Amino acid sequence: MRPTRRDALRWTVAGAIAGMTGRQAAAATNAIRLICGLGVGNPTDLCAQLIQDGFSAALKEPVEFDYTLGEAGRRAALEVIGAEPDGRLLLIAEILNLVLLETPAEPLLSRLQPIAKITRGFSTALVVNGFSDIKDWNGLVAAAKTDRLKAATTGHDSTIGLLLALVERRMNLSFQAIEVAGSTAAIDMLLTRRADLAAMDTRSVVLHNARNRTRLRVIATSGASRSPQLPDVPTLAELVGDPKLAYTISFGLFAPARTTPAIAGRLTSALLGLRNDKSLQTQARLASIPIEFDGPSAVGAAIARDRRVASDLAR
Repeated sequence: MRPTRRDALRWTVAGAIAGMTGRQAAAATNAIRLICGLGVGNPTDLCAQLIQDGFSAALKEPVEFDYTLGEAGRRAALEVIGAEPDGRLLLIAEILNLVLLETPAEPLLSRLQPIAKITRGFSTALVVNGFSDIKDWNGLVAAAKTDRLKAATTGHDSTIGLLLALVERRMNLSFQAIEVAGSTAAIDMLLTRRADLAAMDTRSVVLHNARNRTRLRVIATSGASRSPQLPDVPTLAELVGDPKLAYTISFGLFAPARTTPAIAGRLTSALLGLRNDKSLQTQARLASIPIEFDGPSAVGAAIARDRRVASDLAR
């Protein structure tokens, strides 16, 4: 039986839909993927979500966001290191965390190519419950010398827990560490009085105090200068008189080391083009993420600074 004109039209429409579906599937498969090595709600995750739409619009192609969890971000870094250098798989990460994860047997940063620095540095903080008898730095040191305080931390070798480790080393103190997954869990430990103090990112405590009636008290922060949101809170470097102890956390985007200059340059240009994106800046302010785009040389400067901090802790 010969096909009718209606059959032919139906087949044409079906073929067109199939073609569109195929193209959409191909676009999804070929999308640029931003890989985050830490969990949902972490500032790394938030940074990726903030830049995703603008990055996609600038590149005129889809950008997806995904997780590869494990080993404090190492697995995500290794996945990108082993990827094809075609600019389709990128790592978004804390620069300091990559420095701390490196070992002589397994370097990471030499096998990654910086694409852009996407935030200013932001500090970490030593925090107590607002009802704690510890009122300030001197009170913390005195209490820690009298009793072994319980301290919620993400680990001495983490970017947040590093502040606690620096305090212990410089002041010859020893805290009873209670390892937690992140700043949210550390806040819960303080509020429920299961920890005497906690190390967390300063952003989290500022947001908590803005939204909750049960306040937390910040004793010190890790930056080279005082946090603009906490002008009355001293830095650790200020308290001990050693500027080399200052550090902040900043975020960068990385590709495999063998990525060609043409591909890397296109990705960098797309991100730098977001500097004047007012919608993105508004969203970043609401999330208390200090978005600021800069080129690969700024990533290199951050790596050099963070390596100095890490080596000071290792001595």
